[in-house]
Amino acid sequence: MAQSVGPDASSQSAPKGETTVGARASDPASIASITLIAEKAREAGELPGIVVAIVPREGEPILAAAGARAATEDAAITVDDAMHLGSCTKAFTATLAAALVADGVIAWRTTIGELLSIDAPDLHEAWRAVTLEDLLRHRGGAPSNPPPAIWTAAFSCELPPIECRAQFVRGLLAMKPGERGKHAYSNQGYAIAGRMLEIASLRGEKDADGKPTASVAYETLLTDRVLLPLGITRACFGPPLRTNPSSPKGHTEAGVVRDIDNPNAIAPAGTLAMPLGDWAKFVAFHLGAEPPKPLVGAARELQTLHRKHQEAPFEALGWRTAERPWGGAVLMHAGSNTLWYCVAWLSPEKGFAVLAATNQGGDAAAKACDEACAALIQHFQE
Repeated sequence: MAQSVGPDASSQSAPKGETTVGARASDPASIASITLIAEKAREAGELPGIVVAIVPREGEPILAAAGARAATEDAAITVDDAMHLGSCTKAFTATLAAALVADGVIAWRTTIGELLSIDAPDLHEAWRAVTLEDLLRHRGGAPSNPPPAIWTAAFSCELPPIECRAQFVRGLLAMKPGERGKHAYSNQGYAIAGRMLEIASLRGEKDADGKPTASVAYETLLTDRVLLPLGITRACFGPPLRTNPSSPKGHTEAGVVRDIDNPNAIAPAGTLAMPLGDWAKFVAFHLGAEPPKPLVGAARELQTLHRKHQEAPFEALGWRTAERPWGGAVLMHAGSNTLWYCVAWLSPEKGFAVLAATNQGGDAAAKACDEACAALIQHFQE
């Protein structure tokens, strides 16, 4: 899933004064300005549609949309339409982990051997010492590319997502991992982490062999422990069209409508979708907004979630890190299943973030979203 190099905004300075985005969220001039930003980005990238947002730590975001839900239709894309978040799902998975760490049901140092040895009877010994944090930092030895046979089986799996994920993870763990501690960006590692969270959140008793008789699916865990507490009620997994026929459709880089997604097995790595207004609630939480009661414990783990690794690429948990003149120490992530593209840039220091998402994949989509984000940052400073 694609990663953005992003707006360095080298000519931009930090936001001035005490102006907050929330205070301007209903200002027609601000809405008109960022609508123009969205339209310019859409035209430059020759995209079917785009949605953008400026998100404050407190208060309401400013949202704007431009273009169409599909290149073959006249229906306009709107700020209330769900957009596919791709690998930006990873920050949600890391936040779910933080909530469960706060509950005491798992720890950042909990190992695969501790949790998955019974669930994965063919576990390769080299996996045993890999921790939850290793996986969330892409440093657990999980492969960047899934083994073809296991990947094919995941795509054809018609069982409930939790069972497809269990099968996928068992196949991965039966194989020798790469070098622990070496960075290798991996959707597979997040699938394993998701399975660890499922096993850690057992419901029911264990059978005579010590295997859990029931566990909670990642999708349910994320919904109950992160999404609903934040007031995110319009999320779905997979292409938005799967849940709502009126939703935007994904497009290839050439602009051809083709709305499929990655298999359910890797949902913790990148199948989440939602409107940008809902995504903004999650982003505000990471900016340090007052957390809802169920996430007070997770909020205490933000420092861990945002702490960058001491070695390049200096990743955090579910985020990438960077230094930018306009925001100081910033967090970012981009996501794409090749048919959608989105990117988030957060400045916890300055208390704001910018988001952009489009219903098309490819380099032009990434460039357009980055340019939109740079313009949104500039708008915030004015």
